[in-house]
Amino acid sequence: MRARRILPVLAAAALVPAALAAQSAPVGSTTGYGGIEVRGLSFASGLGIKSATEIVVPVAAVWQASPRLALDFGGHYATVSRKDETGASASISGLTDLQARGSYQIVPDVAVFTLAVNLPTGTSKLTAAQIPVANLIASDMIPFPVANFASGFNVTTGVALAVPVGEWALGLAGSYRANGAFTPISDTGAAGASYKAGGEFRLRLGADRIVGQSRISLGVIYSSFGEDEFGSSPLFQSGNRLITQASWSFPVGNLGFAVYAWDMYRGAGSVIVNGTNTEKRNVLTLGALASVQMGRSVLRPQVEFRNYTTGLCLGAVSSSLCAGGKLVSLGARYQVPLSERYALLPLLKLDVGNVVNPTTGQSVSYSGWDIGVTLRASM
Repeated sequence: MRARRILPVLAAAALVPAALAAQSAPVGSTTGYGGIEVRGLSFASGLGIKSATEIVVPVAAVWQASPRLALDFGGHYATVSRKDETGASASISGLTDLQARGSYQIVPDVAVFTLAVNLPTGTSKLTAAQIPVANLIASDMIPFPVANFASGFNVTTGVALAVPVGEWALGLAGSYRANGAFTPISDTGAAGASYKAGGEFRLRLGADRIVGQSRISLGVIYSSFGEDEFGSSPLFQSGNRLITQASWSFPVGNLGFAVYAWDMYRGAGSVIVNGTNTEKRNVLTLGALASVQMGRSVLRPQVEFRNYTTGLCLGAVSSSLCAGGKLVSLGARYQVPLSERYALLPLLKLDVGNVVNPTTGQSVSYSGWDIGVTLRASM
């Protein structure tokens, strides 16, 4: 059915990718993942930062409990360090939050209910020296394997619907996340004060179509947020977020190819305590990947370009967007089956780019690398 193609995509964007991806797995089967990934960055002078390294050990499992119900969980142990141009350094090490998630097909291939719980097992109560480290890995432009250690307890519920309309599979998905409070900072004047992020409402529209041997997928995701609170007082109102996506996949001989694009726009936010506005931001991404069958193994090379623009220009918040930086990455994943149940998935990625100092306007170059390996076990 055409609707079957779009339903997991919609629900994944709204809430839980791993659980929905497992809907086609045999009932009673469990798939586990574990491995290690190391990410490194080096910067030229001009930003105040010299280098950064992140080491991540992920663990995850997916259980197909019934033809309609799939459950999964995932978490990480991570350590990230940052070294400044002055020689000063700081690091964060520990567990991330644990996410337990599930999806239930209310009407197979038509309607799915999803539920996710974020358990606050992650490292929080950061020192003042660790805050720049946390800000670095949360960058919109430069991706890290782990972008956030802790966000407190939260619960997300969502529903995805899909129907065939002519040659298209069309879908609608919505979700809401309710956040609990946690203590993010330990040694400033706000020590012990709790932070509570505003709730998030997310809506996604999607369309999918098969044209000959190719496939076209389109999507739009809109998110709005409630007020953040700090110490039980209103602190910040996040701007709305809009993500547009498009992809086209097609075969060429025995090879599979795909090109894709997505754009994420974050509207300006407002600091409630003083009435000032924060900058708007935008990330445009273009990419292409291939799938090359090599005996029982599969090689998946990928190239990606990111362009980051921001409303923070020469130290002042502007109504227009100015250059914030660029990223070009080239990488590959290699899937090596070890047996019927086990597979090894090594990863290698290299990237180069520049970041614009928002205060001085100076363009600072950087280079990075990412290497890792994942073991997948099916039972």
